[in-house]
Amino acid sequence: MKRYVFSAILLLVAAPAAAMTPTTPAPSAAKTNMQSMSSSPAAAKAMADDSSGLRRGTVEAVSVEAGTFHVYGQKLTFDAQRVRVFGRDGKASSIYALKTGAKVRFTMDASDPEHRRVAVIYVD
Repeated sequence: MKRYVFSAILLLVAAPAAAMTPTTPAPSAAKTNMQSMSSSPAAAKAMADDSSGLRRGTVEAVSVEAGTFHVYGQKLTFDAQRVRVFGRDGKASSIYALKTGAKVRFTMDASDPEHRRVAVIYVD
């Protein structure tokens, strides 16, 4: 009987100690992936590219026929059939609303390998 009581007391004392044992979590896959990519500058640049982020600027030149416009001296392209244009009121508009001097916000087309084609344009 003493043996069972001693075992029960030992179990009661050991259980909370086991529950408080600190453990270090395994590194997440994302952290491991980022660490392996940090060794390659090209991979780091690819990860830093925010192609889907909203950008803004003032239109310096536009050619609807050629499907191009310039913002901050950078030539950007758009597919007149696929680009979505929204006006100041938030309603859909046409690409002809894009004029020189217009303030715009835009997103880049993620499917474009060169990251130069615009997907959505908001004309302010």
